[in-house]
Amino acid sequence: MPEPNAEKVVFDAAQQKKVDELIRESMGRAGNEARATAARLETEMITLRSELAAAKETAKAEAEGRAGLESSRTVREKEAKAARAETIAVRKQNAIQAAATEHNFFNPQIVAKLTEDKIQWSSDKQKFVVLGDDGSERLGLDGNPLTVSAFLKEFGNSNSFLVRGDVKTGIGSREAQQPPHRTLGDKERLMQYFGKGSDAQKSNALGVQNPQLYKQYKREAKSLGIIP
Repeated sequence: MPEPNAEKVVFDAAQQKKVDELIRESMGRAGNEARATAARLETEMITLRSELAAAKETAKAEAEGRAGLESSRTVREKEAKAARAETIAVRKQNAIQAAATEHNFFNPQIVAKLTEDKIQWSSDKQKFVVLGDDGSERLGLDGNPLTVSAFLKEFGNSNSFLVRGDVKTGIGSREAQQPPHRTLGDKERLMQYFGKGSDAQKSNALGVQNPQLYKQYKREAKSLGIIP
């Protein structure tokens, strides 16, 4: 509020015009400064937005690059794992077939198919081991781990129809079948090939390798009531 009895300043027309010009100039300068400040801030904002977008693109590219490297590494690891598994599978087939040939089997390939699920590569021992029904490593009668060769010999004793006979020389030399080595009773033996719970692979292999023995076993199975 104006002070009491304060003398009011009165400008003449020229003075008032000058005062008005000074006020307008001051307001103009303030407006120009405000517009300049706004323009500067807008430019800085545009720059910041561009930098942020560039940073996001860089981060995205780096993330995609890492993902690509991870994907490539995963593919290589899968390929290496598959190659190792294939190598082990081939080595297992070769090991079984070599043992089957050693023990005079008719068809080592069929023997490999019939026994491969009982033989497994041990990464700890770096060799093939024979598995028991419970999945643990089997031991021989001597208490030592059963070898593949010993397992195939045992398998041949239980499936003598898969093994070649000895060749006996003399007048009119002929190949004679070794007497089968029986480890099971007749009924239990026949139930491996016929009836409920029989082994279809083993039965088919018998039919292919020794049709006459297959027919004989089938007749015996009927006579014992294993099959109708």
